[in-house]
Amino acid sequence: MNTLLRCFAMMVLALGGQVHAADIDMPSLMQMFASSKNMKAEFVERKFLRILDTPVESSGELLFQAPARLEKRTKLPRPETMLIEGNKVSIDRGSFKRTMSLDDFADIASLVQSLTATFRGDQAGIEQYFTWRLTGSAKKWRLVLSPKSSKMFVTLREIELAGENSYIHTVETTLTDGDRSLMTLGRPVKLSTP
Repeated sequence: MNTLLRCFAMMVLALGGQVHAADIDMPSLMQMFASSKNMKAEFVERKFLRILDTPVESSGELLFQAPARLEKRTKLPRPETMLIEGNKVSIDRGSFKRTMSLDDFADIASLVQSLTATFRGDQAGIEQYFTWRLTGSAKKWRLVLSPKSSKMFVTLREIELAGENSYIHTVETTLTDGDRSLMTLGRPVKLSTP
């Protein structure tokens, strides 16, 4: 379940839009996220796990379609698709296929609600679950989200997004056990409305 939590956090936060102001503040960042409706971005993810000597690397593409459809399509090292739509999560790994309701996982459901609030540009929704720290300018900013309740997010320490110029280029998720993942993104491409 840690992998599902980590992947979802990165999916939601990775597909940001553009920042144009000289300095960045939280309302400006929220406006940026609110303007991202249908986006696609290539990614390379490196997972640093305490039990392994070298990081595990994967690559593929992330897609977001408003209002609440997120998809992570991993191409390498093996095909895998994770789809989050409303309160359902589906995983497809070749012969392994599973769909789960987020109603069965309170911690993940809370994370979904709070991170979906980020995409909607809903600062109050984020603040319901996270404290945040935003530093830098529009040319180089950093947003750190930390769970308010360790009971709600037992395994998540923080999520850090870094943006440069007009897009989010990295999302780093750190777990309480020290494992972390770093996702590097290509420039998002707007998708036409279906």
